[in-house]
Amino acid sequence: QSLLINMFKKLVDGGIDDWKLILLGSASSNISNEVKTLEKEAQGCPIEIIVNSDFPTLRKYYSASKIFWHAVGFDENLEAFPARAEHFGITTVEAMAAGCVPVVFKGGGQKEIVSSGKDGFLWETEKDWEDKTLELINDKKLLEKLGIQAQIRAKDFSKETFFFTLSEIIK
Repeated sequence: QSLLINMFKKLVDGGIDDWKLILLGSASSNISNEVKTLEKEAQGCPIEIIVNSDFPTLRKYYSASKIFWHAVGFDENLEAFPARAEHFGITTVEAMAAGCVPVVFKGGGQKEIVSSGKDGFLWETEKDWEDKTLELINDKKLLEKLGIQAQIRAKDFSKETFFFTLSEIIK
């Protein structure tokens, strides 16, 4: 999460001023100090941290958001420790279903979900992450197009698609 905050601060320092970063997630009580550290890092920047929200709140934020960032696995030795990458990426699919364009680290299951340039972007370096984000911020038509494609892609992971595919396999 600290990485997300630092990237957003870099973008704000670079001149984007009408965007807000919202960090939404769950946290156990034993990491409350980490959350406080993140809140300190976010001070002075349009960043909101929401911990342990209910699902309706999560859906509300997804539907109001335009870009979904995910950086799990970045700067990790994924050859030695593959579990340090996002395994599947259900949060990515949830965000896509709401029309958010994913800009996610190219590791783990994210590569199986996002078709870079078609329904979101995969990134490998911080520079690539920044460039892809700025491309979306500066090109509203691209943002809209990829948001629509993200919604279409998310349907591939619906229960209906799963059960249809399963029934085709076991025929």
